[in-house]
Amino acid sequence: MECIGWRWSMLVVRAGFWGMITLCWVSVFIPVLRNFSRYGKLASGAEVGNGRRAMKLFNHPALYIPSSLGFKLFYTWLLIFNSLLLVEVSYLSYSGKPLCILAILYAFDQPCSAQPQLEIHSLTVSVLLEFHAVRRVYECWKVHRFSGTSMQHVTVSAGGIAFYILAALSPLVDPGVICPLVPRGKLWPLVPGILLFLVGSYHQHKCHKILAQLRRGPERRYGVPFGDWFQIVSCPHYLSEIIIYASFAVISETATQWVCVLWVASNLVITGLRTHHWYIKKFPGYQSLGRKAIIPFLI
Repeated sequence: MECIGWRWSMLVVRAGFWGMITLCWVSVFIPVLRNFSRYGKLASGAEVGNGRRAMKLFNHPALYIPSSLGFKLFYTWLLIFNSLLLVEVSYLSYSGKPLCILAILYAFDQPCSAQPQLEIHSLTVSVLLEFHAVRRVYECWKVHRFSGTSMQHVTVSAGGIAFYILAALSPLVDPGVICPLVPRGKLWPLVPGILLFLVGSYHQHKCHKILAQLRRGPERRYGVPFGDWFQIVSCPHYLSEIIIYASFAVISETATQWVCVLWVASNLVITGLRTHHWYIKKFPGYQSLGRKAIIPFLI
């Protein structure tokens, strides 16, 4: 069966990812954007900008929120939004009629010429993303021990919400959960993809618990983490996040999902390098541990 639906929405989602990738790398060179992209312990190093009025305005304390609130906000949003999409997908597969969000996706695209059918690869990505959202919401409420001084700019929260909208939509638009652009027959990518997802999820959860155990005291000070992948990189939880989204790309085998991975990798490599240099500056002798920032033996 050859289906054409979702073409317009696929291009919009890809453009959104490319726009975020561009902003991510431009922020490396522009101080005002660099400030907005920092959060947590890195936010304390934000530059005021030699007294420039605009810089002071955008860097106003009122525009910073506690990191605990920011992370809870956009992971809860991911859970709610992705859950709604799964409900709509189920309804569309049963009735053949799109509801709110899927109706918007269909609005400017040519609909399928045949009866809608479930696309197992994209559906698997959406379900795994749901499991990821549930775990991250649980960790934000029950595992993480955020420092009382840990803050993030509101643009970080807005960017997180925007990314998770795109991430949840990406399997629906390329190749499409209900109306795939290309007929799919291969099931073997599901096995390595799901295994990658489980490995990434397990190590990310374990590393988050290690970080939380460092802040058991009332002051919740930062310390040097040890154990699991912390033995080889400074930010294994970021490495695990990249692996999780790479697993989605392995399963779906779509360009849109690989562009999503490129955004995740760009954002977390830059943040991981900043965090690595923060550890070096904060803890004398940290370099003697021989860790890389985020990619073992490379970066």
